[in-house]
This record gives sequence, C-alpha cells and structure tokens, in this order.
Amino acid sequence: MRKVIVIVLGLGLVFGALVGVSQAGEAAKPITLKLAHEGPMNDQRQKASETFARLVKEKTGGKASVEVYGSSSLGPKEQVMLGMETGTVDALIEDVGTLQRYSNYAALGFMPFLYSGEAHYRKLWKTGFKDEYFGEVEKKTGFKLMGIMYRGGRQITSSRPIAKLEDLKGLKIRVPTSEVMIAGFKALGSSPTPMAFPEVFGALQQKVIDAQENPLDTINSNSLQEVAPNITLSSHIISSYNFMFFAKTFQKYPDWLQKAIMESADAAGDEYSNDTSKKEQDILAKFKANPKVKIITLSNEELGRWQKAVASVHGTYPELVPVIKKVIEFK
Repeated sequence: MRKVIVIVLGLGLVFGALVGVSQAGEAAKPITLKLAHEGPMNDQRQKASETFARLVKEKTGGKASVEVYGSSSLGPKEQVMLGMETGTVDALIEDVGTLQRYSNYAALGFMPFLYSGEAHYRKLWKTGFKDEYFGEVEKKTGFKLMGIMYRGGRQITSSRPIAKLEDLKGLKIRVPTSEVMIAGFKALGSSPTPMAFPEVFGALQQKVIDAQENPLDTINSNSLQEVAPNITLSSHIISSYNFMFFAKTFQKYPDWLQKAIMESADAAGDEYSNDTSKKEQDILAKFKANPKVKIITLSNEELGRWQKAVASVHGTYPELVPVIKKVIEFK
C-alpha cells in the first residue's frame, strides 16, 4: 500500500513539473501583432511601421513583435477594419476620417479648411485636445487611436488645370469613402467619386476619373503626377495618419504591452511628422523641376472663394460644431 502511495505521489510531482514547464513555455511565447497599411514599400507608412515594430520589440524585451503588411496585402482598409473587429488583424495605419462609417464624430479628419497651416495643425494635436478627441472617437466607434503622423495638406492632381473655383465644375474627382469629403467637393461644384485607392492610378490613366486628391508624399510615392500632371496646391484638408486598434482587443493586452504600444506609436508618429515636414518641400521642388508637371498656386483671394463655398459643410454634424470651433479658434 505504501509503495502505491509513493508511486502516485511521484507521478503527481512529475505531472506538476510538466505543467509548470508548459505554463512557463506559454508565458515565454512572444505575442505577435499584425499591422496593416495601404502604402507601397517606398511610402512613409512603411517606414513608420518598421520604426513602430522595432520600438515595440525593444520596449518589451522581445516579448512582443510586430509583423507589417503593407501595399494593401491584407486587403483594403475597410476589410482590414472588419478583421480588427473579428481579431484576425491587430492594427492599421489610417486617418481618423476613415472611421466616419462608424460615427460622424470621426468626420473631423476629412473636414475641409480647418487649419491655417502645418504649425497650427501640429501645435493643436500636441495639446490635451488629442486625448480628449480620441477618447470620444473610441467611445463612438470602438477604435482606439494613437500617434500623430502629420501627412501635410491634401492637394489636387488632375488631367486638366484647376486654377479657380469654376474649374472644379463637373470635375470627376476620386475621394475616399467619406461622407464629409463627398459633401465638401459637391459644395465646390465637382463630381466626387468614391474609389478604393489601389484603383486610382489605373482610373486616371484610363480617363475614368479626371482627378484625385492626396498629400504630396502619397502623390509622389504612387507616381500619380505621371497620369494627372496638374497639381493644385489647395491644402483643402490637413490631417494625419494614426495607429488604430480595436479597443476591446487592445484592452485585453497586458499592461506592459499597452504601454509599449502607446509609447512606440507616439515616437513613430513624431518621426513621421518631422520627415513629412522636410519631405514636402523636397517633393515640391522635384515636381517644379519636372517640365511635364504643372504646379498651380491659389491666390489668397481665390482660396477664400473655395473656403466660402464649403463653409456650410462645417455645420453638417451638430455634435462636431463645438469641436470645429475649438480647432479653428486655436492659437
């Protein structure tokens, strides 16, 4: 009888040891996050993704790693967002304006003519306004945003010159799937056409659309000036990319991982913003030196006409009116 008890106890100790080893192995197993973006390999989003991945690995001592999927390899952003909700993708680099399908409160990202320039934009988003606004976006959309990647002003590239408000009449211009952006371009007299970004180059080349609008870096990295060589410097929207996570999933991460992610996102965002500031001037100089590209600068008077034409759009969403007022009046 004593021998049986000893054997049972021995087996119990062995089993307990094995369970301990198993649990230790599970604890040591690194967490792998999937991060997606739509930019090509030479896009700044790829560099920001790589910086973010490196910092997460460093800050967690290798306990977490980030796999980067660029060039829409996991599908368009709409598909990726659904994947984030179901847990097949962890993060996405996108503009807050793309979340308008979940709540009109996110329309601020694509609201026209809110900022006087880069300094106004970057200074505002370094204040408590960022956490206040992102906190409300999270409540209303279910997505957690972090990191400010200043993209610069969105400019128009077109097959025909756009130098005055009248030139926009009937212009078939590609825009993201955004109600507020569609409303803005309709107010300007054009014919906005929602289209997935990977289709834009071919659509311009085949004359399916007349124009598109994006920051200079996006125009350059996708060679859009080759098929729409007239570039109007309208800066009708100034915005940023952000690192997006599905909030319910993010809250399940260990505290040490949440902290590392947020710190890494802020650092990668600052690097992106500083790069953009310099790169905008370099790209503009490159375009000006290209005889096939025509750069059109709007006078203050003409720009005022555009701003007046879209002023009514600012009142489209009542919940955003006080936020817009705060943005415009910020000094």
